[in-house]
Amino acid sequence: MSEGPAVSATLRLASVATIEKRRRKCDRDVKLHLPETLYDELAQQARTDSRPVSEYIRVLPERHLYGTQSVNRG
Repeated sequence: MSEGPAVSATLRLASVATIEKRRRKCDRDVKLHLPETLYDELAQQARTDSRPVSEYIRVLPERHLYGTQSVNRG
């Protein structure tokens, strides 16, 4: 039985300056439909992280793409 190809993802950590430069201007809108329970759980996590829900949702893809060490609250 053959195994599937090995999947390797490289974690790219951008510098804090690079992240801040990307975060300065939020000029794109994304319409997102969420189930109520998912939104409520995101809101709870946002409160834990001391952020508004919209900012917390913006941080999630940044953390995914650039790593958690490079995302600071500005």
